[in-house]
Order: sequence, then C-alpha cells, then structure tokens
Amino acid sequence: MAISINLGNWGSVFAVPSCIVDENLKIASEQQLKVILFLLRNCNNSYTYEEISSALSIHQSDVKDCIDFWIDRGVICENGNTLTPPQGTASITENTTAEPAKAPARHTPTRATKPDIVTAAQKVSTDEALQMLLAEVEIALSKPLSSGDTATIVMLYDTCGLSPEVIIMLVNYCVSINKGNMYAIEKMGVKWADEGIDSIDAAENRIAYDTRLNKNWKKVSSVFGMPNVGSPTKKQLEFAYRWVEEWHFSDEMLRAAYEACIDSAGKFSMSYINKVLERWNNAGIYVVDDIKKLDSKPSKKKKTSDASYDIDALEKIQ
Repeated sequence: MAISINLGNWGSVFAVPSCIVDENLKIASEQQLKVILFLLRNCNNSYTYEEISSALSIHQSDVKDCIDFWIDRGVICENGNTLTPPQGTASITENTTAEPAKAPARHTPTRATKPDIVTAAQKVSTDEALQMLLAEVEIALSKPLSSGDTATIVMLYDTCGLSPEVIIMLVNYCVSINKGNMYAIEKMGVKWADEGIDSIDAAENRIAYDTRLNKNWKKVSSVFGMPNVGSPTKKQLEFAYRWVEEWHFSDEMLRAAYEACIDSAGKFSMSYINKVLERWNNAGIYVVDDIKKLDSKPSKKKKTSDASYDIDALEKIQ
C-alpha cells in the first residue's frame, strides 16, 4: 500500500525571514510587504521593475522604493544585479536589463519613531494645524491618506519637528521628481530634519541644490549612454556636480573620458573617469583636440604611448 500525506495548500510553502515580522511588520506598508513576499516566493526567477509592477498592480517607481525600503532595513542587500540576505547565504536575482544596478552596500539609516495608528489619530483629533496639513498632503498626492500615511506625516510634524509649510514643500517636491509615495517622503523628511532644514528658505535652498545635482547627473548619464539608470548614489551625484559645475567639462570631454575608461580599464568606473577628468582639468584641457597635445608631452609617469592619463595610477583605484 502506498502511503502519502496530502498537505493541500501547505504543500507549497516558502521561507520568510523572521525579522520581516518581528521588526518590520508594524512599520512596513502594504506595498512594501507585497513586494518582499513576491520576491521571496519567486526567488529563483528574475523580474524587471515593470514585471513586478504588473504582477502586483503597483507603480514601477513604487516597486523600486519598496525594494529600497527593505535594503535600508537590512533585510536584503544589493550585490551587483542580485539581491541577497545580509550574510549572502542565498540570493534573489533581479533582472536589471531595463534599469542597471546601483552601487551596493548601503547602511540602514537611523529612523525617527513613528506613532502607532491610535496615537496618530488622537494627535490629529486635537491639532487643527495638523488636520489642515493632512488635507493639503492629500491634495498634493491626489489620493486619500491611509492610517499608516497619516502616522508618517504625524511623525514628520510632531517627532521630527518639521513645520506644515516645509512638509508641504517636501511632498510637492517628491511628487515633482516622481517620488510621490509615502516611503520616499518619509525618508527625505527624516533626512531634512536631521540636517536642520526647518524653514521655508532652507527647504527652497535644498530643493534648488538637489535639482541641480539631478540635472547634472541626467546630463552625465545621458552622455555615458545610460539615461535610465535609476536613482544615482550620493557619490555619483558628487562626481557629476564636480565635472559639470566645478570643472565645466563639455559633453564631448565627458564622453572622451568615458571612452578612455572603457578602452583602458575594460569596464565602467566613475572613479576612473574622475581621475582622467581631474588630470585634464589640472592641465587646462577642455577641448577634445587638445587631448593629443597633452599626450605628446613627455612625462615620467607615462607608461604607454597615446594615453593622456597614468594607467598605473588609475588602475590603483579599481
């Protein structure tokens, strides 16, 4: 006689890290939970942001923000094109054909304590300014706020100490850069509070600065042939700002540095490109035709012919 056990739906199960429930269930949104459960359930498959968006009926930008949430919380790590547990004992492959991977190894930020739903509701019921703020946020986001969304705004207002005017500016700015989701608003709001951005003037200055950073990165990434790279890292923004606004390099010079990097290093490296551009800037080379003039000058550091950069020195930064 053959003996078997029919487990029904229990015959198909998958593992969920206990930290998702023990440490994050209270603060994670519905979308964030959907994304991590989808990835865990399909850990042997690869998906683009678009495919996850279609499967879960979540906007693509929100999918990316949800993944960033779990990275920031230390539940998963980014390792090239793969999402892995912190110890790297298993992996979830992320197909990034449409959106190339960002730099790995981000650290979990310090987060302000978010009030529970009951506490947040009580605070709202007794604070008229907060009630007006929530109404303005709903208008800016073009949707009603959930209990969790309300708790986030209460935290930014009550715990972080941001004024209603600054919070509205924050929300509108996030919407303008296609980050009109509560996780992105919370993350940026906590950062603003930590940096002491607590006035309209300070918020305007910060928005203007961030706008310039993103504009510079858009220019650089387009020249490098990767306009859909996604959210740049802090280091990438700093490089782009230096090359465009401080050193005033043209598109042609940026492209020349990119090609020098690929030709010599065999791979893309922002640090490598920075060293190339730094040498050109120090030599006063801002026109492509002048690169050969620099190459023709004798140099003790010059290891190969026809190379306007020190290969040995550049390779040390790889």
